[in-house]
Amino acid sequence: MKWAALRVIAGRGAARAGIQLSMLVLLPVWGADDFGRYVAATGTFAWLQMLVLGVEKSALTAVPRTRRLGPQVTRMLLGRAAAPFGLGLLATAATAPVGGSVALYTAAATNAAGLGLLSVLAALHRLAARPGRDMAAFMAYAAWVVGMAGLAVAGVLHPYGYLLALVGGLVVVCAVLAALVSRDRPSPNRDGLGGLLNRRVLLLGFSDVADAAGVSVLYVVLAVAAKPAETALVYVLVLVSSALGSFGVLVLRLIQPAISLRLRGTSGSGGRALAKRITGWTAVVDSVLVVAVVVIGSLAPVSENRVLLGLVVLVEMTSFCAVVYAVFLLENTNGAVLALTTSAAVASLVATTIAALAATGPLGAVGVFLALVVGLATKASVLHTRLSTEATAPTTVG
Repeated sequence: MKWAALRVIAGRGAARAGIQLSMLVLLPVWGADDFGRYVAATGTFAWLQMLVLGVEKSALTAVPRTRRLGPQVTRMLLGRAAAPFGLGLLATAATAPVGGSVALYTAAATNAAGLGLLSVLAALHRLAARPGRDMAAFMAYAAWVVGMAGLAVAGVLHPYGYLLALVGGLVVVCAVLAALVSRDRPSPNRDGLGGLLNRRVLLLGFSDVADAAGVSVLYVVLAVAAKPAETALVYVLVLVSSALGSFGVLVLRLIQPAISLRLRGTSGSGGRALAKRITGWTAVVDSVLVVAVVVIGSLAPVSENRVLLGLVVLVEMTSFCAVVYAVFLLENTNGAVLALTTSAAVASLVATTIAALAATGPLGAVGVFLALVVGLATKASVLHTRLSTEATAPTTVG
């Protein structure tokens, strides 16, 4: 089991390193303006990848709990994961003759959907005790990304062409993984299963979608209120911040099937209690930081204060991991609690948007990450408050 997990981590790590290092190389090659436009496009649709990843979370929770319906659940979830990528490919082909920002943003959306589908397919193979396929797929995609980045450095590919090349690589890798998915004969259809899966996919994905949408809002605000060079700076910092967060999320996905079984039914009360403690401390720490930055900003300019920026980024990274873990615990208890995580995600997105509009202009990059901290503090506060005020925790398995 440990060796299997290490292989998966190695493959995912290679893919993330390839993508992130390639982007850092392309910044000086493309220049701040082109790089900033590319980042704005890809950042705007980060939420779409998270929406598709709701299918992955559903599979990792549902398949271990429903062995008899496993093949049917797998087939239905795979169709839901593939639909956005298929539609994106059609839209990309349709907008290619148009060119410009329309084609760039459409390709970025398709790329995001493809990345989500790749993760879903890899998860299905892990559930089938084939972790080596997860590693091989992501390493192959990492090699493709590095190769395309090399062509971009050589001047062959510019942002739009680079995105199209990445989408082409995803088509090949996803097609191979899909062809290798087990074709076990599904059991007879269970009435209402499709609706239940749709609900779980949407609710399980919404928390991650809201987090990604909050980042997308920041890119939109930066595109309007800041120079492309500042957008590029924020992107580099987000890469650093997301590296730790993505590793933590990957570890959670690897242990999710076992945790899902462990927290099933009445055993979920322990998971909810731990989530309550985590969110309480996170809300306190984040609130103290927000107040401190606002006070400091009222006394002196902070937009160029790199020490303060580093502190805010560090708190944002830590808080993100803490909140993600708390939500993970809640999501693996039962279906009833998904309404709570969804309402907290909505509150977080609203708070992040308001804070971004208010803080990005006067505080620059510090304001961008402060807005993320405000959103995390809001989510933690909503979760902690609701968990504290519930007289009895729900125990219905969903």
